[in-house]
Amino acid sequence: MKKIKYTILRNIAGLLMLATLATSCDSFLGEDPHSVKTDEWTSQADAEVSVNQLYDSGLPALYGNRNNGWHPTRLMYGGLMSGLFIDDRKDGDFSANTEMLNITFQTVASDVNNLYRMPYEAINRANLVIQRLPGLVDNQIVSENKKNELIGQAYFFRALSYFFLVKEFGCKDGEAEDGANGGVPLVLEVYPTADPVTIEKPRAPIADVYKQIEADLLEAIKVLPNKTFYNNGSRITKPAAQALLASVYLQWAGYPVQNTAMYAEAAKMAEAVINGGSGHTLETSADVELRSAFNVIKTDKDNKETIYAVEYNEPLQKGNPYINACLAGAATNWVKSDGSKVFSTSVLNNMYHVSNPIVESYKAGDVRGMEKNFFFQTYVSNEGIEYENNQYSNWFWFDDEAMINSKGSSLDFPVLRMSEVYLIAAEAFLKQAASNQAKAKEYLEVVRKRAFTVNGTLADSYSVPATITIDDVLTERLQEFPLEFKVWDDIRRNRLYPQAQADKTLKWVDIATAKPYNKKDGKTFSNNMHMLVWPIPQAAIERNGQLKQNPGY
Repeated sequence: MKKIKYTILRNIAGLLMLATLATSCDSFLGEDPHSVKTDEWTSQADAEVSVNQLYDSGLPALYGNRNNGWHPTRLMYGGLMSGLFIDDRKDGDFSANTEMLNITFQTVASDVNNLYRMPYEAINRANLVIQRLPGLVDNQIVSENKKNELIGQAYFFRALSYFFLVKEFGCKDGEAEDGANGGVPLVLEVYPTADPVTIEKPRAPIADVYKQIEADLLEAIKVLPNKTFYNNGSRITKPAAQALLASVYLQWAGYPVQNTAMYAEAAKMAEAVINGGSGHTLETSADVELRSAFNVIKTDKDNKETIYAVEYNEPLQKGNPYINACLAGAATNWVKSDGSKVFSTSVLNNMYHVSNPIVESYKAGDVRGMEKNFFFQTYVSNEGIEYENNQYSNWFWFDDEAMINSKGSSLDFPVLRMSEVYLIAAEAFLKQAASNQAKAKEYLEVVRKRAFTVNGTLADSYSVPATITIDDVLTERLQEFPLEFKVWDDIRRNRLYPQAQADKTLKWVDIATAKPYNKKDGKTFSNNMHMLVWPIPQAAIERNGQLKQNPGY
């Protein structure tokens, strides 16, 4: 094999945005996610269009939303804020501000505006579906079964949007400006404008927001089919609603609400998925690279592990936007033996570059830490030439065919996986009032054993502690989902931060005393705990006189 070594440097020549920023599957027809059919509904198609749009609005749209092609996507913000991930290029102010912990409503106003606005757009659409579908049944336009199928999806996406909002902007009641409640405005009816900053409602109590999320998901669970996600045409299912509710209970039990009774509910709901007979299961590894479980999850749109994913389909001009975020910019200068470029795309930036403590925490024998599972350092072209990254890049998002041809990728982005359900159960059983060490260990072992098993053979290096701690669970979550945007929620929920030890293991310490990675001038969260949630955009506060700002902003 010929080998050419290229040192990754910052690429300053980017000109074009690589991928389109939307999601789809064959039946969604690319409806405009910002339009809402507010006139009278006269057919089943009216309801179906609005439900289809939910798959491409709110949180699903935020997976691809960014200021421009050089900037991180909105859902990278938490990982960048933690310092566990780095935006190599720092083309905009946001990444520099996170490194300095210079987070005020002025410095991040334009960046966080869509985090607040876009979920409310999806909520308004879901409200419309929930409000109007019963009337179509009464008028014999839609059957009861079809209504249940559609309304269950609407309840799921309304819950998903409120869950995102309450995590990103929620604080304890009484801590907001003027002693206001800590939740977000609860809007359960259709409002006349697509612009949520015009909502004239105060912040609800934070527990009320969680109760509404719970209520919506329980309604969804009643009517959605008990199938795997891909076996249901990539439509929301009962296991998806159950898995999301398990995650909701877990977050509700932690900070800032600390309703610890919800740990038992999280465990119960996670076990409902595990024992539910839907067909969801963990994928297994046939080798340590292209046929590993994690490559199956990445590439196979019929895998049994994915419970819900944001769908992408390049032929329908709904390309995955992450392929320009998976490799450093100097890769645009890699050339083939004839002198032509390896990749046609001119926009590459490792804008979610993993820090060494995460990569170094994987033990020998753990497939997840091996080349071309989540991360990679070398690329071999069709000519057999090997190119070196000289840093860890994000294989889980990498699609060389799309990059070679400068087109969007059709790789889906997992949001909920079966392995997360097991780890929710492990954390919940560990932290509930009557801690169940045996159950916590059992469910953690399911995930860890999979990571150390290839072709049915468990690596000799596999081990599990006799007594499971929260350090074990949170480290497992970080190693299992390094590129699926879970870690910031884990940090905020537990108020714990991973610190590398001399033996490369991670100890999770109080975030107020932790030394976060990649912060300039020794900045810490010690006097900046309010930065665990974002400021509510000033535009929303100015236009909604009843809305109060988060503490510290």
